Formats: sequence, structure tokens, C-alpha cells
Amino acid sequence: MIKSPRTSRFAAALAATCLLGLTACGSVSSSSDAFSVNGTGYAEEDFNKLSDVLMSAGQFTAINGKIKAEDAIVVLRTLIRYEAFLQFIIDNDVKILEADKTEVLKNANADEKFPTYPKELQDALVNFNIADVTLRKMTPPAIDKIEKLYSDSPASAGVLCLSHILVKTEAEANEVLADLKAGTKFADEAAKKSIEPGADKSGGSLANGDQPCQALANLQTSFDKDFMIGAVAAKPGVATGPIKSSFGYHIILSAPFAEVKDSVATVVAENPGATLLAGYMSQADIKVNSTYGVWNGATATIS
Repeated sequence: MIKSPRTSRFAAALAATCLLGLTACGSVSSSSDAFSVNGTGYAEEDFNKLSDVLMSAGQFTAINGKIKAEDAIVVLRTLIRYEAFLQFIIDNDVKILEADKTEVLKNANADEKFPTYPKELQDALVNFNIADVTLRKMTPPAIDKIEKLYSDSPASAGVLCLSHILVKTEAEANEVLADLKAGTKFADEAAKKSIEPGADKSGGSLANGDQPCQALANLQTSFDKDFMIGAVAAKPGVATGPIKSSFGYHIILSAPFAEVKDSVATVVAENPGATLLAGYMSQADIKVNSTYGVWNGATATIS
């Protein structure tokens, strides 16, 4: 169920400022906003101005004077993540340091091309890089806070610890659910009935090497989108399904916190800021103007 992640010129230009995340699906009907995050809108007029600046700076090629749809989506995703970051740091009492602002500006001005960019693009690049620096300096929260996030919804902690059973038909999936309800252990059922290669040995675990858990941001760029919708919805310790994907039907289990506590803590500690931002976005109310499509929370894409 692995897919190759996509890249873009704008994402490359922003370097390390890509802040992966996840939110619920949504679109906005008002033509006045390009998108909104928890009710805070970003004006369509401002989006059009930034798009024009990006095209004039050579970031994108204009088609009939307008930014291409796929390029508009790249810009929107970056702006959405930045707005989510601003709300995230307020809610988590994280401060942007003046020293970091000074350092980012110093590094920006050391690039001979930077002063030639329009001010709107300069401001955007500086803001995104300050956000990245701020996230990289974050430290992991106390384990009880991580536990609360995970227990409410594993995705909200930015971490998923998954197992699944893959079968060909919905009827087979319902039989699996019945077996599990009757008391069959998930790993035993996976070994017996899952058509996923190696399930007889893994018990259906989607572990990352010796870690049963993975960062949400990594999963959303590599796993089937329909599978991810089910995975994000799964509550700890509760078999969820049937979930239909291009591979068949899945029964998904998100591990209880007590069983994966150390692994969850390890994954969060690897990149606390970006991981927790992804978790924050999984709970955020994000909507995109229907002109551009619908926000798909499972993959943090617009389609």
C-alpha cells in the first residue's frame, strides 16, 4: 500500500519549511477566502497577490495570466500549514525568539538572490523559515500530556501505531470483525486470514523496523489515502473497519497507549515540533475554497 511522495518547485524553494500535517476534509463555499483554519480565513485576494508575486519571481509559469491549478495547491498547502503553526504555538505557549528572527534575516540577506525578490515573497520565506527554526527547537512534552493526546486520538499526538488485516471482500472483513469480537487475538487473526505478505509472521503489524509506531507525517505521504482515513479514525484498542482501499478491505487496529508508550515517546522525541504540529492539524477545522478542491485530511492534500 506504499506510494511515492510527490515534490514540487515551491516546496524545494522553501527547503526545510515544509510542515507536514493532517486535518479533516473540508471546503469553504465563500469566494472571499482561499482557505480557513479553525475559522481564521486567508483572503482570496491575498492569495492571488502572492500567486502573482511567485509567478513574477519565476517560481511558477503563468497560464493565461493565472497560476496553474496544481501550483496553486502547492502554495495553499504551505500557507495552510503556516497558519496552523501560528495557532499551534499560541495554544502550546511556544514563543518565537527575537534571536531566531535576527538569524533567519541574516541568512536570508546573505543570499544574493534574496534582495531581488518582491517584498511579499521575502516576507513569506522569512516567516516560513522562522517557523521551521521554532519547531526544531521544541522539546517533547511530559509523557502524561502525550498520553492524553494519544488516548483522545492517536493522530492528535502525531503518531500512529498500527496493525491491519487485509482481505479481498467486505464479507470476509465482516467475518474477521466477528472473530475479533468473539475474542480472537488480532495478531492470530491476521496470521490466519490476512493476504498481506508476511502477515503470518508480523501479525499484521505495520511497524517501522523495531518501532511499532511511526510519525503521522511519514505515513500520510506513503500510504493509500483511503487506508489512512480509516487509520486516523481508529480509536486505541478498537478494531476498525471494514475500510476499503485499492488493495482490498482492511480491519485496522491502533495500539493502546500502554502497549506502545515507549515507542510513542521515541517517535515524538525525534522531531517534537513537526510531529506535534501534525497532530494539532489532525484536530483542526481546515477548509479550502471549492475552486481549488477539497482538503483531504488523510494525506494533507487538496483534491
